[in-house]
Amino acid sequence: MTNLVSLLQAVAQTAQQMGPPRGGPGGPGRPPPGFGYTDALMELTRFVGSFLAIGAVGFRFGIVRRVRGMSDEARTILRADNAALLGILGVLLLALNTLGAPYLTSIADNKSFAEALPKNLNPFEFKLAMLALAFIGFALVRAAPSFGWILAAIGVLFTVLQPLYTGRNFANKVNAVHILAASTWLGTLLVLTLVGIRGLIRRHSSGGHRAGLVADLVNSFSPLALTASPIVAITGATTAWLHLKRLSALWTTSYGIALMVKLVLVLIVVVLGAWNWKRVRPSLGTEGTEQIIRRSATMELMFAALVLIATSALVTLPSPG
Repeated sequence: MTNLVSLLQAVAQTAQQMGPPRGGPGGPGRPPPGFGYTDALMELTRFVGSFLAIGAVGFRFGIVRRVRGMSDEARTILRADNAALLGILGVLLLALNTLGAPYLTSIADNKSFAEALPKNLNPFEFKLAMLALAFIGFALVRAAPSFGWILAAIGVLFTVLQPLYTGRNFANKVNAVHILAASTWLGTLLVLTLVGIRGLIRRHSSGGHRAGLVADLVNSFSPLALTASPIVAITGATTAWLHLKRLSALWTTSYGIALMVKLVLVLIVVVLGAWNWKRVRPSLGTEGTEQIIRRSATMELMFAALVLIATSALVTLPSPG
């Protein structure tokens, strides 16, 4: 937790120091006005929860379901409940974010928890119901895999895409699609790396067959990533423009500087993803190559984690006026 706060503080202070001079609360060494570490950590909780929950669903429907001819040993390693455990963790983090926001508001404003809840409780209650449905679905995966995954997918999708059918703010609608696409791409890669590649390397006995199976998993993931990544780019650019309002805000405001920090990190993720797709993926299938893709995927995910941290700091900063 201390490391996360330090990273969030570094992003905020970078934006402050590179932005226009400010006095008072936003002075040197302090975060820019409007930034809150607690708010940023809550946003980070939401992003990580979305990545894990959607990534688990993406791994089940977009990767494992497409791989044919797996041995019994491989099926045991890639059994559905391994990914479902990550999905449950994701749902719990999303629930923490949903309930934590009004709880923190109640403390800050010296109100009761009930008074801090949204005035329109219908969307709030529906979101909690969808999270409960997703939790039940992931929990049922071991006993009833098909039924459990369908429930989990419905609950997770309705939770993440709630702004599309309950809100009127266009920017929030675009951002919901952005989070879904990013989670489908990088969240699925996270589950693929933790459950798929790592599990096969640690527990599969046959080196040659293991390398071939890892290649099948990665090849099944590629269409998912190639579909989601352009959507991430389009929705991300749209959201950035809606908040910036003018191009000069990109280098004259704290929000714009923080956005540039994020964009640099995103560019690194894109370059690493392109390298994995163009250079590493075609070489898979021979013994030892599964270790190469594991290392390169881990590197891509490390920078993706930095993107999440930068985004968590960014969304707490006020948009340029």
